[in-house]
Amino acid sequence: MGFLYAVLTYVGVTTLLFGSPVHPIMLALLWHDRLGAPLWQLIPPLCLVALSFTVRFMGPVNSPFRVPILICLAILLPTAIVGVYADWIRHRAVQAFGADEVEEHSFFRSIREAPSDFQFFLHTAALKGCTPYAWSYRKMAFYVLKPDVGANVLPREWIVRCGIRIGNR
Repeated sequence: MGFLYAVLTYVGVTTLLFGSPVHPIMLALLWHDRLGAPLWQLIPPLCLVALSFTVRFMGPVNSPFRVPILICLAILLPTAIVGVYADWIRHRAVQAFGADEVEEHSFFRSIREAPSDFQFFLHTAALKGCTPYAWSYRKMAFYVLKPDVGANVLPREWIVRCGIRIGNR
């Protein structure tokens, strides 16, 4: 029964956080280079080490919920810390960028939405002098958004105000 609880916990927590139980595996194994925050790769192993010390203090608990609780914490703790760290870096960059307009999305929304196969997802959009910019978590910086893309994903108000349209060069 403990194994079933563990599997259900993994599926439930990863579906809530990432949108799919497969998504965190893909992020960890194939897309780990898509976050350019310095030293972020140290956070998950350090969290797991801290969690392993916590297990020692739990004592000999024979509850069928012990493993599911540990699985839940092993997913939530590093994800929350990496997410807050990445959001902090992004938000500081937004402030330093000095954009006229900004539309921000949290890291937690980004891990659910991106990478998308068919629709481009803006982690954060900025408008500076009617030039649209998008945030890259890989480069941890803004880049100029092509008008062909911007016309599809930017806030309508920006598109109208700045005359952004497909083919606008």
